[in-house]
Amino acid sequence: MKNVTRKLIFYLVCMFTLAIPVSGGTCTNNEIIGYIENFDGENLRIFGEEITTGTHERVVIHISDAPIYDLLTGFRMNENAIREGISARAAYTAAQYEPYDALAIWLNWDDDNAAVFSVVVSGNISHSADSCIFISCNGKYRVTISPETDIICPRHGRLTHAQIRPEQEFFVWVDMITASNPAEVYPDKIVLIE
Repeated sequence: MKNVTRKLIFYLVCMFTLAIPVSGGTCTNNEIIGYIENFDGENLRIFGEEITTGTHERVVIHISDAPIYDLLTGFRMNENAIREGISARAAYTAAQYEPYDALAIWLNWDDDNAAVFSVVVSGNISHSADSCIFISCNGKYRVTISPETDIICPRHGRLTHAQIRPEQEFFVWVDMITASNPAEVYPDKIVLIE
């Protein structure tokens, strides 16, 4: 039952998430979930499922300055954390030739964190004694933070509801999401992206 719930959450997240924007031109972006086959310090070869088509692919991605995150912790990593054989998810530009340019890389991907995504806080924040509610800048999510939600800042430890500010960006581990507009999101953990 847990896997069915996770897959439903993942499906809903995909429905409500826009493609990562890329400056300069109208370029379609892709995402792949799979395993790292090889990393030479600049180019990453991943074998896995391409999200938009559902086909199994082997892609080579140039990491350049793309952010790298560990989905077990939500913390930012550097390229030294990339190892052959570990699970990964990568967003990349759909250029004509490989290597494609990475937009973001998430390490240690599995079904239990399939519903992890990022949100940027809009100016519309409502604080109360027992919750904090905000709308994402893209208007797709209405996020409700309860007292049980872990709010983590990698540099300073735990944050309080009152420390959530407009324009902050968080990774959100989804506990529950509804198919409304905007989607109602009830996370069990959020991590400030610094």
